[in-house]
Amino acid sequence: MSQTRTLASAMLAAFGAIGGRPSMVSALPTPNDATVISLSVVPRTGRADVVVRVDGSVTFKHFTLTKPDKIVVDLAGATLGLRDGDAYDGVARGGITRIRYSQFTRTVVRVVITLDAPHEYEVTNANGEVRISVDGTSGAFEPWAIGNTGPRADAAPKHEAEVAQAAPVEPPAASRAIEPFAPAPASRALETAPVAFKRVALPQQSQEPRITINWENAPIADVLGMFATYSRRTILPSKNVSGAVTASIIDQPWDVALRSVMNANGYDVIVDPSGIIIVDTFEAIAARQATVPLTTATVRLNYSRAAAVKDMVSARLTRFCPQNPQQAAAQPAGGAPLPPGTVQSITCPARGTVTADTITNAISITDVPSALPELEKYARSLDLRQPQVNIKAKIILVDRSTLEGLGLRYDLGSQNQFFNDIIPRLDSTGKPRTDAGQIELGGNAVAAIANASARVPGAALQLVYSTAMGNYDFSTFLEALQTNTLLDVQAEPSTSVLNNRTANLTAGTQVPIRVIDANAAAGNVSNAPRAQVSMRQTGIILTVTPQITANRQVQMKVHVENSDVQFQANDVGAVFPTQQVDNEVLVADGETAVMGGLTQTTVSVSRSGIPVLVDLPIIGRLFGVTNRVETKRDLLILITPHIIDDGQQPDNR
Repeated sequence: MSQTRTLASAMLAAFGAIGGRPSMVSALPTPNDATVISLSVVPRTGRADVVVRVDGSVTFKHFTLTKPDKIVVDLAGATLGLRDGDAYDGVARGGITRIRYSQFTRTVVRVVITLDAPHEYEVTNANGEVRISVDGTSGAFEPWAIGNTGPRADAAPKHEAEVAQAAPVEPPAASRAIEPFAPAPASRALETAPVAFKRVALPQQSQEPRITINWENAPIADVLGMFATYSRRTILPSKNVSGAVTASIIDQPWDVALRSVMNANGYDVIVDPSGIIIVDTFEAIAARQATVPLTTATVRLNYSRAAAVKDMVSARLTRFCPQNPQQAAAQPAGGAPLPPGTVQSITCPARGTVTADTITNAISITDVPSALPELEKYARSLDLRQPQVNIKAKIILVDRSTLEGLGLRYDLGSQNQFFNDIIPRLDSTGKPRTDAGQIELGGNAVAAIANASARVPGAALQLVYSTAMGNYDFSTFLEALQTNTLLDVQAEPSTSVLNNRTANLTAGTQVPIRVIDANAAAGNVSNAPRAQVSMRQTGIILTVTPQITANRQVQMKVHVENSDVQFQANDVGAVFPTQQVDNEVLVADGETAVMGGLTQTTVSVSRSGIPVLVDLPIIGRLFGVTNRVETKRDLLILITPHIIDDGQQPDNR
């Protein structure tokens, strides 16, 4: 460590002698005023606490690592009062599987907690204890401790205050080549008062060592040399890189700071496959990418369709654009110059390709090696398990029909003279007479009496009254009918479907429809008309496409249809009475939505009888036949969606 500090001091002196005048905030290490005297793991309700007991005042920083999941806590200004090593017994306590501790630097004690999976955690510093609380654990366990735990090892912290932002991230030990040039300014130091740091979700950040440094008109070659010395990486600037740099970097990862400084001065940074960092102009880097050999990577998908992911990944392939767009757009394909003021777009073709294999549900990405990791990561980000939606529908169809009929018929005649044929007349042989005679009453001819030929179909009540009028028989027929019909159809289809997929449920009959083309007979050898048959689905049809929103609501596009077939005797063949609803609604999870309600009422009244007399009030019914038909149809459609979470079973009952 002393050699590293001597090297850093020499570099600073060299930069100052050159004239770049880099200024850094530095501080001499101070003697440690705190000692770590014990370390323990104690159970709490729904969590496990790692208690680091400290004799003195310390500040701390913390961050997480993955593969495996770890929590790293650095105690600044502390000396390890325990034997440096790994004394943990290896027993899993809550989500904690291992604890390591060491004197990371002369002024920092590092505690590394290995977890079985990612867990939320909280770090507090109060009453001489730094407590790391790991949430999400279940079950009791035996405590573990090392060192002088004292009576306060199991004591809960008395002061807890959440902070909106986590402490600055400290680089892991593996990537810590040399110490940062200087700590943060004193004004940004963490307070030693009791305070709790709540871990919050932050974007993925670089884990490289952080740097704080200032430059004022420093040659860019010197700046790159400083980054190379600090990171211990090879940095090669091209001959196009020149100029002076003025920048102030405060507590940033060195790789982020390098790229930002170069971008601000018109240059870009790439890393070749061997790990060498190359700095050049954007145009030169684009030209370099055009000559890099392509490689191929295959990504297997679990949930998404390969054909759909292929199109989205293809849009992110590396593209090669002409270095001189003005020259490339100067001449069109035919060679003739463009008219003045014409703007021609430049097409940048993609270097690689993406192919989809529908059998294995995989995509093969061919591109430059530097772009493949991001393309693979993007492809896997699209391969997400889609939630399912259980959809229950209820279709209610009520058809009510009422038929009322009332009519009077009359017959007047004798055996030899009659006009109406309601009552059959027989001849001498007993056969019905077909010769219609004419009734004579006082020399006046009666063309018809009442509505003798009209009847109430299927009459439920039939009365006859007959009397003699001279030599004639006068008969009266009363017919009445009242019919009520109720049809109640209830269909309850239920299905489960993936998000943004379409579910189709059908219950009914496929009806063949034959269409005859008579004109086709002229071109036929057999002179027969040509017939074409198509199938028409009738019955209950439900088509639903659900889409789950970010706030766990369900947006549904619904088509519901109830149809039937009625065959006709004429050339029409058949008609299809249909009730359908096409709608798009937004409902909450488990909420029932009324997709549509339709009430259709049809009233048909027919009346026939003797003119004038049939219109008389009250007694008009004695001179005619009246039929009244009323049909009322109600259609109601209800749909209830329910989001199926992980571990739940769909209820299709």
